[in-house]
Amino acid sequence: MPVRTAEEGPEKAQPEAAEVPALKQDAGAKGRIVIAVAVTLIVVVAATWVVLAMAPAGGAAGTIQSTSISAKADAIVATAAQEQPAGFTLQSSQHPGSAMSDWVVLQQADGSEANVTVTVYPSAVASQAYFGSFVAGVKGLPGYTDVTSDLAAFQAYGRCYGYGEDVDGIGVVNGVCTKGNVFIYVHLVSSIPFPGLEDYLTSVMGAAYQSAT
Repeated sequence: MPVRTAEEGPEKAQPEAAEVPALKQDAGAKGRIVIAVAVTLIVVVAATWVVLAMAPAGGAAGTIQSTSISAKADAIVATAAQEQPAGFTLQSSQHPGSAMSDWVVLQQADGSEANVTVTVYPSAVASQAYFGSFVAGVKGLPGYTDVTSDLAAFQAYGRCYGYGEDVDGIGVVNGVCTKGNVFIYVHLVSSIPFPGLEDYLTSVMGAAYQSAT
């Protein structure tokens, strides 16, 4: 199932993402279960952080504490994978050549897969600016249900937004959070219906969030 892109609306800012092979071959024509690898997102982030750092941050209003994360992106995703959140184990990883970003693919015994992408910005202002741009590109898309409440525990040092849907028995749920100068994107796909994936989202996001120190 393709990820929604900027082409779906005049002001949609979500980068287009590439796909990797289906997680389950028996999903067939009813919409292959795929995990969207945020390679293009990484490139766009790395290329535009200077501009975004000067833009106003988006997201819900609230008092946010200040923090600066010194860990590198590769260290954050590696630590998160080692935690094996909700039983997810490392399947593959990607080092795109930028110290700012890295991602891993995790797999659960039930066939569910999660892509965890982390980008470390020079400042919290820059990460919040990208968060605002990203959310503006996906918020309110047809068919998606807002599940931001599942990420409420991860908003002390930034903001979060979650959204998911269930199409032809294929569940998809996404979450984005910032923690200071770190932007975290979790994309989950499974044959489990969408409502059943919310605990997975919370666990995987929690592992990445706690690893950003």
